[in-house]
Amino acid sequence: MRYSRVKKNQTRKRYATFLLVVLLGFGLIYVISAGTLGKFVSNLIQPILSGKQSIEGEGQSTDTVDPIITLPDNTNASAADTAKITDTLNARALTLFAIQMGAFTDEENAKAFSQELKTRGGAGYIFKDEFYRVMAIGFQSEEDARQVRDELKEDEIESHIYKITTAGVDMEITATPENVTEIRSAFEMWEDKYRSMEEIIVSLDSGAIAPLEAADKIRMLKMEMEQKRDKLQEKNSNQNNNVILAGLVGLYDDSCQLLDIILSDNTNDKVAISSKIKYTYIEMLMQYKDYMEQIT
Repeated sequence: MRYSRVKKNQTRKRYATFLLVVLLGFGLIYVISAGTLGKFVSNLIQPILSGKQSIEGEGQSTDTVDPIITLPDNTNASAADTAKITDTLNARALTLFAIQMGAFTDEENAKAFSQELKTRGGAGYIFKDEFYRVMAIGFQSEEDARQVRDELKEDEIESHIYKITTAGVDMEITATPENVTEIRSAFEMWEDKYRSMEEIIVSLDSGAIAPLEAADKIRMLKMEMEQKRDKLQEKNSNQNNNVILAGLVGLYDDSCQLLDIILSDNTNDKVAISSKIKYTYIEMLMQYKDYMEQIT
């Protein structure tokens, strides 16, 4: 009797142990299955939830910081390549020695004389200070200006040399190396194109080139300056109140408009195109002078 009870108790323990093992096994299978199923379901509905959040978030502000780094100018460049540098940029002072043919206290008299001078191929440029000074031509070299003045004197034509000087400036510029190079080249290019105007004037007046050839040179000069202006404008659009860069864009744009005026009429008329080129040559210097005063 006692043996039977002991045997039954042992049997019950074995059944209990077996049942516990079975339950634990099912529990483990459930956990594993639930985890796998959970991942499957999560992967299935995540795109749907993401799409919904994207739609609901349109037009709404968020304080979440976007971790995407936008590189300036060249998105294919490495971050190290876009590090800004500080460099010194020199905008040189320019000087023009103009042949002044008359100085008037009355503006109307100056305008009348200016128009007469233009019909003879002179610039007819009026420079205003305490007088209305009427200029015929300008030279980079004082020696060249003196030679022309002396030749006019031999023909009993009175003239004077009037010196016009712009300011120059050394400025520090902080930007990417690419932008520093672009802005420096813009200053150098403008000066180079401005100086080339005198070469065109001398070649045209001496008969070395024909009026149409002079017009072609002006057209090429204008095209190159427009290309540079567009590049500067693209960079300026990403800036905020950059006086130097915005002013440089304006300087190029004004110069292009002046060159366009030269090409607007009959470019086969030697006297007319010569007068316009001379006028533009002086006016470009005046625009540069204004720009230098603005940034200094």
